Amino acid sequence: MGSTINLVCIIEKSPTPPQYVYWQKNDRLINYVDSRRDITIETTPGPRTQSRLIIREPQITDSGNYTCSASNTEPASIYVFVSKGDNMAAISRRKTSSADRLTHIFRSMLAPCLLLNTVVVRRIFLT
Repeated sequence: MGSTINLVCIIEKSPTPPQYVYWQKNDRLINYVDSRRDITIETTPGPRTQSRLIIREPQITDSGNYTCSASNTEPASIYVFVSKGDNMAAISRRKTSSADRLTHIFRSMLAPCLLLNTVVVRRIFLT
């Protein structure tokens, strides 16, 4: 079985949880209805809203800049590179704002033949 890339966006300390969390790839909205069957988005609203973008069996075409955003927040971005030869994915953090005072959790991953690997894109706080 191949790899799974799991990008997680966490929104905390919001007076009201966001109704929607949007994911984009290379500045293009990922459609919740028409996206590939091996790409899913799961959002759990609450005091600590969590949205997951799950890519099963990643392909080279899945490489790109992924952005998570919700109303009244700064967007968070991360770059994903998928290599066919090694069957691995590498992820690197991209700074989204020079005025960013938030704590970021990020870890790089190489995912050869892993069933699930989670990367926290960013904790988003309302200011």
